[in-house]
Amino acid sequence: MILRRITQHVKDQNWFAVFLDFFIVVAGILIALQVSNWNENRIERELEQDYINRIQSDLLANKEDMKTRVAYFSQVRTHALAALDDLEKQTSTRDEQFLIDSFIASFALVRPLQRHTYDELLSAGAMSTISDVSIRDRIAEYYRVSEGTEQFFNSVPPYGDVLARIMPYRVSAKLRAGGCNANFSSDATGTISATIPQTCSPGLSPEETVSATEKLLSSDLGPELSHALTDIDLKLRLFRLYIDRSQNLYDYLEETK
Repeated sequence: MILRRITQHVKDQNWFAVFLDFFIVVAGILIALQVSNWNENRIERELEQDYINRIQSDLLANKEDMKTRVAYFSQVRTHALAALDDLEKQTSTRDEQFLIDSFIASFALVRPLQRHTYDELLSAGAMSTISDVSIRDRIAEYYRVSEGTEQFFNSVPPYGDVLARIMPYRVSAKLRAGGCNANFSSDATGTISATIPQTCSPGLSPEETVSATEKLLSSDLGPELSHALTDIDLKLRLFRLYIDRSQNLYDYLEETK
């Protein structure tokens, strides 16, 4: 249509009309390109914001996970200190509590940190989707440090293996059956929480209690338990640091919106 009209204007030598039609065509092309570029930029910005929002969700998940770990390992530490006190003083009353303390002191909590969104960005080669270089650097630094700390978070001292070889199986089985184990549950999102019971009742006989207690007291379990406590102390410091790191990056990303 426009081409026929331009051809007719040329035949009529109506140069003003030819210029006007040409201008309309060029303007239309430029506007279409501008709209296309605007739409692409809008899609890119929406994708960028979606990635940032998802990373923030991962950060909050990690923060809550660290809070769970702090509560969990704080309880383990309390039991470990009580067991170590009996081992070092050799003055246990040969009751169930010493065995419960020694048992719970072996608990660990091994699970990965939340980093699905960051891994997706890396695998898809989409880090450039986040246009601000400083934001990319902050996110990358957070996860770079996380890779090193996560290995330590999931390390398990040998105390648990040593205890398993010393404590009679029937005793440890009764401790587990009597509710002395950690409790794990998940919410609607699949996030797993872990708690340690405040009390439990393994129902050991006096003979089982005395026999198992004497085995533990006569073993060289103290150094392994001391090592486990040192490990717990460092983990607790790092968990609290990680809570702050996750919150700080979350706040930084929120401010850049």
